[in-house]
Amino acid sequence: MIKQIDSLRVDTLVYELDEFITKEEIIIIDEGIEFMLSEIDKVNLMICINAKGESFGAFIKEFQVGMKYWNKINKIAYVADKKHWKTLVALDNLFTKFKEKYFDIDDMDNAWKWFKED
Repeated sequence: MIKQIDSLRVDTLVYELDEFITKEEIIIIDEGIEFMLSEIDKVNLMICINAKGESFGAFIKEFQVGMKYWNKINKIAYVADKKHWKTLVALDNLFTKFKEKYFDIDDMDNAWKWFKED
């Protein structure tokens, strides 16, 4: 299940993903990015993950969205309480132009600070 959350920044979309991440949820994020880019040049994402995993279709769609917005995504902060996401984010970051970083759920303030850097 996906839920969009109010953001503290005008250039940042915030989503919460629960249960099991699906392709349809990634499509919703894609549409949010598309809308945001009609108003600004670059977008940040904060993805709060409380999911056990994701479908293969979601994984493929994430890759497609990353390629589609290769030069339009600035940073993606992944916030979760399960350490396996930290490893997955670190691996994924090797293959993207934009910056991705994992934050523990109790470290969300630092995720917001990270968006201000650069």
